[in-house]
Amino acid sequence: MGITVNDNKVVAFTSETEQLVNTSLDTNPNSHKLNNLIVHSVFKRLYSRQGGDGNPLIYALKGQKGFSITLRECAKFNPNTSVILDRLLQYKDYEVIITMPSSHKIVERFAKKIHRKTSNNAVLINNIFTKKTFLEVYQDLQNLPLTPKHKKDIISLRRSLEKDLNRNPNKIFSMKEVDTKDRMFICPLKIDSTQIDTMEQLKGKSILLIDDLLASGTTLTSAYNLLITLGISNKIEAICLLGKLGNK
Repeated sequence: MGITVNDNKVVAFTSETEQLVNTSLDTNPNSHKLNNLIVHSVFKRLYSRQGGDGNPLIYALKGQKGFSITLRECAKFNPNTSVILDRLLQYKDYEVIITMPSSHKIVERFAKKIHRKTSNNAVLINNIFTKKTFLEVYQDLQNLPLTPKHKKDIISLRRSLEKDLNRNPNKIFSMKEVDTKDRMFICPLKIDSTQIDTMEQLKGKSILLIDDLLASGTTLTSAYNLLITLGISNKIEAICLLGKLGNK
């Protein structure tokens, strides 16, 4: 079971074939390890022989890049989503669920679906993390050591950001501005300054991070590293709606 995309960029569910997105119960969920962070995914994105991948589903859910999907089609994914989430959560005991910052409500809605399935009334928090500005990201890059291995890449990345930096330094930074190979140099998140007291209450608890899509994993690893560095918890996992690209 997968999706189809017509010439008008309308996305639809299909039970005929595993195309662009694998939503089957036979091969989902999947798990990947990003350094020390385990990331589970409900569905798997697939490469297309004609080029492209399963991203149109996320674009359609967010109403981005001209893609769309009807509520009726969205509902067709729900039965498998529910079964797969039950599998993921069956032996888990998360105490806190934290969403990654997003310009769209899809991440919060996905987190609410997961929250309803937790057995121990886990706390759901949507505003712990916030995205950095271009200026903050650029300042981070300025402070990175220029090791022989990465010097050329870091300097090139700094220069690529300077145009936007000079035009609007307080613009919210988006990882879409950066090639996948360079995302390792960027921490796009920070702790919301109004949530310091909340952070203290999370110490030692088991935490689940939620995002819509696993691409490079930079956002999730940034959140994980912040929580580890601050000594909040070392019991952290993540769940995404769509996981890494696969071949089948």
